[in-house]
Amino acid sequence: MRVKFWGTRGSIPTPGRHTLRYGGNTICVELRTDAGQRLILDGGTGLRGLGRALLQETCPLDFHILISHTHWDHTQGIAFFAPMTCPENRITIYATSGTDRHIEEIFAQQMDYANFPVSLEERHGQVVFREIGEEEFIIGNIRVQSCFVNHTILTLGYRIHCGNVCVVYVTDHEPFAPSLYRSDVTDPGLDDIVHAGDRKHVEFLTGADLVIHDAQFTAEELVNRRGWGHSSLEYAVEVCVAARAKQLALIHHDPDRSDEELDHLEAAGQAYARQLGSDLRVSAAAEGMEIKLNETVEELATPGTAQAASVEARHHARILVVDDEPAMVQYLTTVLTRDGYEVLQAMSGYEALAVVREQSPDLVLLDVMMPEMDGFQVLQELRASEEFRDLPVIILTALTAEQDIVRSFEEGVTDYIDKPVTPAVLRARVRRWLLSRDNR
Repeated sequence: MRVKFWGTRGSIPTPGRHTLRYGGNTICVELRTDAGQRLILDGGTGLRGLGRALLQETCPLDFHILISHTHWDHTQGIAFFAPMTCPENRITIYATSGTDRHIEEIFAQQMDYANFPVSLEERHGQVVFREIGEEEFIIGNIRVQSCFVNHTILTLGYRIHCGNVCVVYVTDHEPFAPSLYRSDVTDPGLDDIVHAGDRKHVEFLTGADLVIHDAQFTAEELVNRRGWGHSSLEYAVEVCVAARAKQLALIHHDPDRSDEELDHLEAAGQAYARQLGSDLRVSAAAEGMEIKLNETVEELATPGTAQAASVEARHHARILVVDDEPAMVQYLTTVLTRDGYEVLQAMSGYEALAVVREQSPDLVLLDVMMPEMDGFQVLQELRASEEFRDLPVIILTALTAEQDIVRSFEEGVTDYIDKPVTPAVLRARVRRWLLSRDNR
């Protein structure tokens, strides 16, 4: 298998003298198996160069493009992908919309006449859109698993198997908790990870031959950039070490990062892996860089049952908001109703339990610090009930201490979000759990 990087930058293209070696194109990665099967990961501006190279090959061509999410830096190159102009070529685009619109509508709007001179409908290539969620599917001799990651819009990571080779692609992902492991454990393992979301993330990376991972910030920078939806270098190394991955390619470079700064970042990542006692190989992805992985032929397992992220499933969800602060209830209600959810309200723990029993919400947003009956007590009542034991409950609280997060997951919470929360983060995390295969 050959992995080639055509774009490695995040947020915005950054051409210029200070980005010559690592490149200024936004994110795009090509994966080609020994049998010639090809996947393209994301469609940033690097896709333009890849498309021009592909035109040198014999038509017809069959492309499969896996989009992590629809933010501009991951889709800017789609309109400039030259193979889409050839009628013999077939292009299948996989993505989750993360909105109340179908994925094809989103790309059509990007190429609307107000934004671009050639519409999607005027492209001559055979373009097929497939909206996906957390699922497993087969493309030729490749098995793909998709998993929601933590960004400001619904975003997918991809775990790709071909024969004995496994590549995991995760970009635009923010750590769920300030630290990966509990501070009171000297030799931490998987069970000592503070937040269940980070534990699931490590499990998704486990045993990979290559992890391509967001590392836009350093740990110091991330402190003031929480809620932006990105990882630190240190977190990327930590989760790969915990997952016993063999190789880590850092990607989604900050647009302000120069070649020299990325050299230092790469060296720091390698040093940190050694500090953690790991032989993990760490490199900063650069345009034109290729990584070769040795394949052996293995029979593909039958894919699991698909759990597609349907737009319709998002529309009719009923969400209960529980908080003793009227302003917070109103804020959450306003954000969620804009997405078409039916929002129920409760101002106390006792009222919350009554609403749950009477109206059976699909998800609960639960504050902790409430008088008479706090959020932990509400959670205990719900988990003690056969009927509501599996009801998704997201704690939304100003309590950010490690022991509060750990206690919440021990009590059975589904997710834990710190206040204040931005509308984008709230919407993404709610959608994630309404559509997650963990709840099916």
